[in-house]
Amino acid sequence: MESEKKILCVGIICLDIIQTCEQFPLEDSTGRSTDYRWQRGGNSSNSCTVLSLLGQPCELLACLCADEHGSFLQNDLRKYNIDYRHCPIMPLTFGCPVSTIILSSSTGSRTIIHHKASDFPELTYRDFDTLDLGEYSWIHFEGRNFDQVLTMIQRVKNYNNSLNTAHGRDAKYRAPITISVELERPRSELLDLLNHADVAFIAKDFAKSQGLESMSEILRNVGPNAKPGATIICTWAEQGAMARTGDGTVVQSPAFPPRKVTDTLGAGDTFNAVVLHYLNKSKAEFTSKCPNTESLKYVRMGFIDETILQKAITFACRIAGAKVGLRGYDGLHPIYHDMLQDSSLG
Repeated sequence: MESEKKILCVGIICLDIIQTCEQFPLEDSTGRSTDYRWQRGGNSSNSCTVLSLLGQPCELLACLCADEHGSFLQNDLRKYNIDYRHCPIMPLTFGCPVSTIILSSSTGSRTIIHHKASDFPELTYRDFDTLDLGEYSWIHFEGRNFDQVLTMIQRVKNYNNSLNTAHGRDAKYRAPITISVELERPRSELLDLLNHADVAFIAKDFAKSQGLESMSEILRNVGPNAKPGATIICTWAEQGAMARTGDGTVVQSPAFPPRKVTDTLGAGDTFNAVVLHYLNKSKAEFTSKCPNTESLKYVRMGFIDETILQKAITFACRIAGAKVGLRGYDGLHPIYHDMLQDSSLG
């Protein structure tokens, strides 16, 4: 059944070393932190954490390391019940990517210094080719390693095209995989991924690198690069989120900041994960009502209408706002279930 299939997140995993300070330190100064922790990081890795906490079966595909940092990351993936069995393990000669992060209690800002060796391998198509695509209802790609990601997406598209000729009593359960991409890194070539995605997440950092200063500018200027019928979703921190359905209808949600900002790290990854979860559930419900395989040709994007998209981004803004008031992610599960009781989001 579609509801039992996984969401696969393809991207990066790293070790986050987090120091919380009352205020950002001055250069060439000595100070004390109020909190310190190691945390599993990376966009796809973080989104998998949130998906798992929401009860969504998920899998991560990212390069892992065989060193002690890699052991910490693998233990944490198991803790959150995230499938990582297809992750390639890099030799000990490659050190784990590490982000050193300073969280400021006074402003809520997070400053990230990322280290990844220049020769650290990226995922390749060969890693992706080992997957049984029949296990997934949705595959989400971080916009990175452009050429390899493009070939991975092409494999998914070929798989989806093969479903159009499916026959037999189980054919109605073989809905095509929804493809989504996240554009965050300031790389102009990533725009070419938009022509291959059913759903695109455009981050503020990427938009600003393209000279765009608002969410409405993103939809106007990035929208024409998207494939016909695709959904575009953009976020802008305290301004919330805006999105466009495949037929061009625009919806918007305000941000929902907590009473006290505690930890903004991973707020965007939380938003993306909640949207993926909500839309994937809507897709499963839509698919269950399809009477035959001909209808499944439209499942990839037809399940996202104005109402569904509005609810999805509002729900995601609310949970991402709640996450900013938490240390890490562990308190999201009860918050999510409390919000489910709100009929306007159900």
